[in-house]
Amino acid sequence: MFLESTPIVWHNGKLVERENAAPSIASHSLHLGIGVFDGIMAYWNRDRYYIHRLDAHLDRLRNGSTHIGLGFSWSNEDLKAGILGLLEAVPATNYYIRPIVYRSVPQLNFNDTMPVDVTILAVTIPRDVDKSLTCHISPYERVSGNAIPVAWKLCGTYVNSYLARRAAEVAGFNDAILLDQQGRITEAAVANLFLLQEDRVITPALTANIFPGITRATLLDIAGELGIEVVERDVRPEELGNFDGAFLAATMMELKPLASIHPYEYDSANHPLFRRFLKEFREITHQ
Repeated sequence: MFLESTPIVWHNGKLVERENAAPSIASHSLHLGIGVFDGIMAYWNRDRYYIHRLDAHLDRLRNGSTHIGLGFSWSNEDLKAGILGLLEAVPATNYYIRPIVYRSVPQLNFNDTMPVDVTILAVTIPRDVDKSLTCHISPYERVSGNAIPVAWKLCGTYVNSYLARRAAEVAGFNDAILLDQQGRITEAAVANLFLLQEDRVITPALTANIFPGITRATLLDIAGELGIEVVERDVRPEELGNFDGAFLAATMMELKPLASIHPYEYDSANHPLFRRFLKEFREITHQ
């Protein structure tokens, strides 16, 4: 799926042509992956946008940026106005919004006094949540959250996800399930994993190696409202044959049923629990 940004973006307080927000080829953000990003869905619901948990996304962006030494002066209200202004300037449809914080100046060295850039992209994206995916256990280990904190959404961290996803596609799968240093299941390349077992849901307990996704949190809220039991615990790959189904959850991906985690096959798309979660999530995002 080819996703391209709109030709204009919000950059440091104003709308500009996309290429005018690009970092220098000599920027250390480009060379070393020193940047922070987030992903936000803006759903066009016939006459207005619904932006899912915007404050939580912007708080996460600011938190990661502050921790990595990329603090910026724009307030959340400034960023919200920037997002709305960008959406007003482009055709009305569903967009994946990508704010990114980086340094564009042509300096390979770095220090905390260098200027910080904030840019917000809008990317058109289709909603294909009914498509089932196939996965395998990745040959790549999940990067340790004690080495690089995975909760901060640092640009360079996602080389780990890129390698896992690429290896999965080369092997004929859609995505990969990564294990941590102890051999425990963590998540997919860029999505949290939920496993279905009769009338309950099992999901890997949050450790330093698992991303605390906002969509994950939304599903836990839904489960609580519906009275669905959710067990957060360590899960190992040898258990995968014990489950009735599985699905992935992330902002861009939304909810995707899994047809298999090799070599185990599932009918996740028709599992009653997955259908309930999907129904509730669609109702939230189509307010």
